[in-house]
Amino acid sequence: MNQDLPSFLCIGAQKAGTTTLADILKQHSGICIPEVKETKFFLFEEDYSKGTDFYLNTYYSHRQPGQLMGEFDPDYMMEPRAAERIAATLGKDVKIIVVLRDPASRAYSHYLMSRKKGMEQLAFAAALEAEASRFDDLRKRKVIAYLERGKYGSQLAHYLDIFPRDQFLFLLFETDIVNAMPSTIERIQQFLGVGYQELDTDLHSNEAGEAKNTAVRDLVRKDSGMKKLARVLLPSDAARKRLRKYILQKNAGSVTIEKPDAEALRAINRQYFKDEIQLTQQLTGLDLSVWNN
Repeated sequence: MNQDLPSFLCIGAQKAGTTTLADILKQHSGICIPEVKETKFFLFEEDYSKGTDFYLNTYYSHRQPGQLMGEFDPDYMMEPRAAERIAATLGKDVKIIVVLRDPASRAYSHYLMSRKKGMEQLAFAAALEAEASRFDDLRKRKVIAYLERGKYGSQLAHYLDIFPRDQFLFLLFETDIVNAMPSTIERIQQFLGVGYQELDTDLHSNEAGEAKNTAVRDLVRKDSGMKKLARVLLPSDAARKRLRKYILQKNAGSVTIEKPDAEALRAINRQYFKDEIQLTQQLTGLDLSVWNN
């Protein structure tokens, strides 16, 4: 492992507590995580082609001597090219953290987030049924990939074909994140090989909400005059991403959509995820029976 490159990644899953994990681990004096949590560096060619100097200078310029570098980006898990680029750039001995959540519950939480951002108008059930026929562009697809993101078995099989099994730490959202965060943070520190530090684990990030003003949302999301001006005033990609995140958070309201009950979520798992759940259990060794309870 090249000590001048990131030595660990958390690749997902989305809506499984990865933002909270990142915020907690940022407190550790031996760990350096980008201020922009999701860099997308290994996802899109326009960033990846700029090389590691761009990656390090843009996202790790605040690193202190001796700190381990790492990032959290749940989009990496669903994109095969990301796995290949990570291996080519960081090496196959990079440590990989994976947090898994009940696929149906994850899909619904993802749906609420898309509603919050004003990027989903369909009802939840209709959105699931329509997913296969919707956007095929990666930037758009990942916004409404409620089912695709829950195909953990297929996604992890690709990663495990590339990276050794002992480079992975598999965690379960329902038990390790929701019910045992302090011990989970200790396990992660051991996995990364950093000295133990007691960190504040009473953090909760990314509450879902509806967009208060769609005009404001569109100004920062679409190719608007505001975005063009921001490129001039803020040449740094990281600075623009922080500003964009701040505006969207301030523009977020609350979602009042009725949540599917437990039986409805189990039915979604049976209909869409049964085989994937079985494969995930085989690959990770995790007991996933909690997803059926």
